Amino acid sequence: MLFSALYIGSQNEEVKAQDVAETSHSPTRAIFFERAGQALVTGNYLKAKPYSVEALLLYGVCKYIQKDDHDTDAWMIMGMSTRLAMKMGYHRDPRHLAKISPFEGEMRRRTFFILEAFDLLLSFQAGLPAIIHEEECDTEPPSNLLDTDFDEDCKALPPSRPPTDSTPMLYFRYKSRLARIFRLIYRHALAFITPSYEEIMKLDAELCKAHEDVPPSLRMRPLALSFTDQPYMILNRLYSDLVYLKSVCVLHRRYLSENRSDPSFSYSRRVCGDAALQVLRHQAELHAACQPGGLFHDHKWMLSSLSCHDFLLAAMITSLDLYESHKQSATSPPEDVEAQAKKYDALRHSYGIWMSRRDFSRDARRASSVLAIMLSKVPRPDIPRKPAQEISSMTPAPMDGDEPFQAAVSYSGFTPVNTNSNHLADQELPTWNYAPPADNSTDPLNPVFSEFDNVDWGLIDQSLLGLGGDGDVPFDWPLLDEPEAPIVP
Repeated sequence: MLFSALYIGSQNEEVKAQDVAETSHSPTRAIFFERAGQALVTGNYLKAKPYSVEALLLYGVCKYIQKDDHDTDAWMIMGMSTRLAMKMGYHRDPRHLAKISPFEGEMRRRTFFILEAFDLLLSFQAGLPAIIHEEECDTEPPSNLLDTDFDEDCKALPPSRPPTDSTPMLYFRYKSRLARIFRLIYRHALAFITPSYEEIMKLDAELCKAHEDVPPSLRMRPLALSFTDQPYMILNRLYSDLVYLKSVCVLHRRYLSENRSDPSFSYSRRVCGDAALQVLRHQAELHAACQPGGLFHDHKWMLSSLSCHDFLLAAMITSLDLYESHKQSATSPPEDVEAQAKKYDALRHSYGIWMSRRDFSRDARRASSVLAIMLSKVPRPDIPRKPAQEISSMTPAPMDGDEPFQAAVSYSGFTPVNTNSNHLADQELPTWNYAPPADNSTDPLNPVFSEFDNVDWGLIDQSLLGLGGDGDVPFDWPLLDEPEAPIVP
């Protein structure tokens, strides 16, 4: 555990010291990582000794933060940690275990939440089922308590603080609720039997209720209005919102293409498209904040490959939405065409962001290749021009709160994106100079799109999002054969 902690701390310091997108693996950090693995093996971690779970979990975190891209090794280590924790009873709430003290029980709850979150999110990233199932676990979420509220000698835990008390554990407690709903949604997405629409809407209601109950300190707000907040608190808001938004996307995604002409599924199509667009706007705002002078320029080490995977998922859903809308563009009303044009602009902006990272990231190279082809295949929707008088009459008056928002914009030095969903349609994204290549004939993905009326979106999912594993991809990705380190020395 000590060597893992040293590795994590040294990497964070090195990333902050270097103004590059991906740092080299320094010899000192490599020694820390090697010693952590050797200590696990020497301690016979598979024998389920005390602190074996925590030590293996920290080792998995080390592996996870080594790369900006998806790493199968990290997923496998977290899977081992999860099974080891279940072997040691972490999946049962400590109240059932008489020999567990209140302090140790709360620490077990915190550890199990971390494992639960990594198991779900890394499994989703890999496109494979999670290990933990809610029917087999009854461990309560961590209590909303400060570390000073209890200690090793306490006879009982104090009552959990209310959601209005912003503690470091409040984020974990709320995210645990979202994660358990998302796990149900993800299992539906992987199921061979398509769930009924009644089941979909039941999960949607549960998800919306959880989103309505978000604690005040975790409610999403524009980054430009958060310049006085700690970076970890801003990212807690962002990551909570991303879990909610991708849950909406995964839950309703099938109705973007299936039964598209059926009005009974119009709600699913609308909320799925809006959620994907919101994720792309989060990507745009976060990317701007990571530029020199931005809010996160000195804290890029806090970002993760999981959020990049969410941005990629949103880009693919937006591409699918544009593709399906393009086939019906001749009969679409003007307001729908305008909405699709905004989605096209958001997708083009996302393409520019992926292009700016393609020299550092394998996933960025994948995403930029696919988006380049999609943008070259789908034309931007042509918005009908309106008379100048009509446009003037439609211009909204300034809303309350706009002045401090604009003041925050000038203070932070970058153009923010208002993350309030009520204003999504009114926002514009900055223009990028990146343009889809005119000729993609040499791109290995081009055969997938050669017959545009028969795009195989399942194949794109397998290739880009990891669904089904790399072995299911019938073509070779460029630059995908990088060697990977062994799991445990």
